[in-house]
Amino acid sequence: MLEPHQLALHTLTLRQLASAEQAAHINGLPEADVATALDRAVADGHAITARGSYMITPAGRSHLDGLYVDAFAAIRSDDEIGAAMESFEEGVNKQVLALTTEWQTVDVDGVPTPNDHSDSDRDAKILDRLGRVLEKTRKVLAPLATADPLLDRFADRLDAALTRAEGGETDHVSGVRVDSVHTVWFQMHEHVLRLTGRERPE
Repeated sequence: MLEPHQLALHTLTLRQLASAEQAAHINGLPEADVATALDRAVADGHAITARGSYMITPAGRSHLDGLYVDAFAAIRSDDEIGAAMESFEEGVNKQVLALTTEWQTVDVDGVPTPNDHSDSDRDAKILDRLGRVLEKTRKVLAPLATADPLLDRFADRLDAALTRAEGGETDHVSGVRVDSVHTVWFQMHEHVLRLTGRERPE
């Protein structure tokens, strides 16, 4: 697996522009350690920084690609994890994407229209289905979570986002400026693709 300073840089592949605090929220490392690691990455030419935020450079991505080969060799050769990823891509990932679209739009005379969330019963049913998919996701990715505990952190963040949505904060399903289900799911998906050496499906 990755060393902590390598994981800090890896986090910038999951969120393209992040402060040390935001990166630490994703990877679970102490914020001070993340800041030190990212400053080191800047010095090495693997990241750039401006106004307290960091972004990975092409050299940083190339550096990580080289590290992944050895760091994730066991994961990439595990047949059970390979099967889990197939189930993830063809099952729960497509379901979450479909539910996100359903959450964002409603059909008005055959025309997709932005959902104003005035139909609380409809929203509640979508959230219930989304909750069941997230619960299934934990089971689907269990083999990978055994090898990489960060998966449990992603699952907990997804549950937290869903709870806030159920409490009436509708932007926590698909909002891009908050730790929404959509945002966390995108980060988790990118993370597991990098672990397993797969390409994001078109």
